[in-house]
Amino acid sequence: MVGFSVSRKLSQVQHTPEDDLNFHHKTRFIILILVTLCLSIAQSDTLTLNFTIICMSGDGAQVSNHTALTNLEEMEMTLVNGSGSFKDNVGLMEHKIADGRYSYTPSEKSLLFSLVAVGAMVAVYPVMLLIGKFGSRSVCFWMGMLSAVTTALIPWMAYIGFYPLLVMRFLQGAGLSTGFTLIGIVTRQWSMQVQNALYIAVLTTFFQIGPIFTMPVAGALCTSSLGWPAVYYIHAVVTFGLFVLFYFFYRENPTRHAFVSTKELEKIQRHKGEGKREPVPIRAILTDPVIYSIWISAIGNFMGIQLTMQFSPTYLNKVMGFAVEQTGTFSAIPQIVTFFLKVIAGYAADKAKCCTPQTSVKIYNNLALGGMSLSFLGLAVIPVSEPVLGLCMLIFSCSIIGFNCGAFFRSSAIYAAQHNHFIMGVNSFLNCLAALLAPVIVNIFVANDTWDEWWWVWMVHFIALFGFNIVFQIFGKGVPAEWTKPGYGKRNQVGDIVPSVPKATNGVEEPVA
Repeated sequence: MVGFSVSRKLSQVQHTPEDDLNFHHKTRFIILILVTLCLSIAQSDTLTLNFTIICMSGDGAQVSNHTALTNLEEMEMTLVNGSGSFKDNVGLMEHKIADGRYSYTPSEKSLLFSLVAVGAMVAVYPVMLLIGKFGSRSVCFWMGMLSAVTTALIPWMAYIGFYPLLVMRFLQGAGLSTGFTLIGIVTRQWSMQVQNALYIAVLTTFFQIGPIFTMPVAGALCTSSLGWPAVYYIHAVVTFGLFVLFYFFYRENPTRHAFVSTKELEKIQRHKGEGKREPVPIRAILTDPVIYSIWISAIGNFMGIQLTMQFSPTYLNKVMGFAVEQTGTFSAIPQIVTFFLKVIAGYAADKAKCCTPQTSVKIYNNLALGGMSLSFLGLAVIPVSEPVLGLCMLIFSCSIIGFNCGAFFRSSAIYAAQHNHFIMGVNSFLNCLAALLAPVIVNIFVANDTWDEWWWVWMVHFIALFGFNIVFQIFGKGVPAEWTKPGYGKRNQVGDIVPSVPKATNGVEEPVA
């Protein structure tokens, strides 16, 4: 029997009885679901402040404006020198935190929201190096623990002062930095070669699952007797539980997972070649125009996503005239639509027989970036007298980008193959950069939220995304790069944790057996 361990030695791979295996040769899908949930809760953790900051500035007494040291001493007096037991003192401190009022200036709010992206940007490269040295399982587990702890501490840090809270937001962002690197690893290691797009589609739904989970939880708890701090504690508990499960069940390499049968392992490794560790050919990657076309598409993708995600409620309320209570519901619709569209698009991209991956990735990129750019052009010309049409176009623009799973993301998985985690790590940096650029671009053109001002915002993004898509149409590819093939170069290398080498498929993928 397998027992309680999900690890096994390489010598045991061919000697595990099929009757002892679980999940009916579908362990790879359990890994897919588990990793998606972990990425989603890490994303949710960073969104908690966005949905509770209104509750935090409620009707209670303003928390003291003393220095952080003074507030910390006051907290220590309550916890250590209180009249009751330590448990009672903690409860008393919790009431003080929940009943307080935390008001921040617009510039302070901007810092609190943007420090998440800064934390993720700063942590991306160190995390990539750590994963190369220690593996994704342990590094992602500890980054998940960091996310859980910092999320649980946010109410307490808010009580102490603004700057301690700022540090927690930075660390929350660092906890999210493993996202795209882990997507690259899981797609390469655990998906079948003919299911790359489906894996990318499902894994990237963490962008949608995060707010879908956090919005109702925050809305319910903020107005309950538990108070807004409960939002953070529940997120922290869920984060802790999911990442403990991740550490127990996840393995980087399916050959070392005791629940993976010989039959399933053969499916996973088909067209990936024999497993062996390889360094990342940094020089070849950084001089390859195909890679730059992927990164250019990625920055356009994230620019569009961050613009609509951050400013859809403002545009619908201030420009198109929808009521505040309606904008929250309308802003959630695209997340749900995109979730389902991504999964369907990913499945269709893998199953398509009408064209090779070389052609497919360009068609999907046209649909994703080209479609979103044209929707921005539509938003630029729809007048305020047609708010429903504007709403429909905005929902369309948010949803059509769901085709990105079969576009540059899939191109990256095929072209960079065993080195895709490096490409995806850079994508993580680009996502954070887009999150910081979105408010800057909007603030350049928008001062009073008029239709004329927003015309410039939509047109700038239309031109950018349209141009970025053209670059990918010229340089994008859907076949493995030369530098992914066996025996390529030994210079300019960084440790690669992905031990598999692709075999050339000439752009044609075989059907699932």
